[in-house]
Amino acid sequence: MKKTIGILACALMPFLGFAQNPQQDWHLKSKDTDKIYGTGVIKAYAELLKGKTPKTVVVAVLDGGIDTLHEDLKANLWRNINERPGDVDVDGNGYKGDVLGWNFLGGPTGQVTIEATEVQRIYFKYKSQFENVKNEQDLKKKDRKLYQQWLFAKKNLTKKDSVPPVDYRGQQVKDDYSNIKDRFYGNANLMGDPYFHGTHVAGIIGAERGNGKGMDGIADAVKLMGIRVVPNGDEYDKDVALGIRYAVDNGAQIVNMSFGKKISPDRKMVEDAIRYAEKKGVLLINAAGNDGVNVDSLPHYPTPFYMKGDKKFPNMITVGASGQTEAALIAPFSNYGDKTVDVFAPGVAIYATLPENKYQPLSGTSMATPVVAGIAALIKSYYPELTAKQLKQIIEETVTKIDFPVTKPKSKGQKVAMTELCKTGGIVNAYAALQMAEQMSKAN
Repeated sequence: MKKTIGILACALMPFLGFAQNPQQDWHLKSKDTDKIYGTGVIKAYAELLKGKTPKTVVVAVLDGGIDTLHEDLKANLWRNINERPGDVDVDGNGYKGDVLGWNFLGGPTGQVTIEATEVQRIYFKYKSQFENVKNEQDLKKKDRKLYQQWLFAKKNLTKKDSVPPVDYRGQQVKDDYSNIKDRFYGNANLMGDPYFHGTHVAGIIGAERGNGKGMDGIADAVKLMGIRVVPNGDEYDKDVALGIRYAVDNGAQIVNMSFGKKISPDRKMVEDAIRYAEKKGVLLINAAGNDGVNVDSLPHYPTPFYMKGDKKFPNMITVGASGQTEAALIAPFSNYGDKTVDVFAPGVAIYATLPENKYQPLSGTSMATPVVAGIAALIKSYYPELTAKQLKQIIEETVTKIDFPVTKPKSKGQKVAMTELCKTGGIVNAYAALQMAEQMSKAN
């Protein structure tokens, strides 16, 4: 059965679906012992981590919210011990009642659940300014870049985007969107549509292990910080930027970002936030996207590249989605690119938590990303002295190298080398990563 859930599914996970009879923990298994292209997490716990004591790692889940009452998540939620529920900012951080995290899509009485696509917002915002332009050279130099964005938006409009969008966020949130310093808006409610997505992502990273319920997350010593920035539609750059900053300022060491869009009108806000996370030693794990395209030439935002030049952020890993077997190793929906995408990770039929104590397998780079975030948290918890840059190095250098041709997404069966689809040419391997972390830790 294929299921699509609103604009969020189209924007983030167009091939999200329920699989038939999945192996519920296949992404935790090993190529050598199980003949499955999993991550080796089960083997790592059995052979490498037994008898060792981890240190708790905080992972921020920038997403559509989390079911904070879920039986498999509530024990592993981050808690702001200096705050209490209610309309008072006890700890003085500017966010009232942020006990479990923050909702940047909240208003005084509710929250934004649905939004337009970014191309729709840009097209109609600047239509009157640019629709009669015949020659770009007639525009002032400062307007030409904006005009190019408008043309891109116009080209990518769909039929359902052909009417002016309702400004749901503006009606509800009521901040000054153009001012990044206007940051104390929103509310503390992490639950409500479309929190199914963030609940699933959170479970992959850190659902309680060994409790006999549902499934096991990857990291056993983790606290999940919920930060709501993604509505059922395209996220706003300002919310993403402030979400990253909130995560960093409140102690997150790893940030999971299972979202993205085709255009980023306020990209500098996000880049400045990524730079801030880099300065503070925080690792960001980012989804490559689900359009089956080469994101070296058709960017997916947030991008791992600086706005100027071809340099990449040293604290960011971009993730494509893979499957269980050699025959179906590359998910047909996954974006790819040997410059932009760093690694692939299991992202097909990943069984994890959904709201109201439910569980289902879902597919997408949205699922592959928390697999990598979970591995990063697992490494960090047992080797806390390792930096964000070292975690990135370890994860990338220990992939299971794929030495056979794989099927390129949306290519009608064309076979290519794995190194044409991602920088490392491989699938993440938690077992090998922990072995390298042990060696690196001893060398420090």
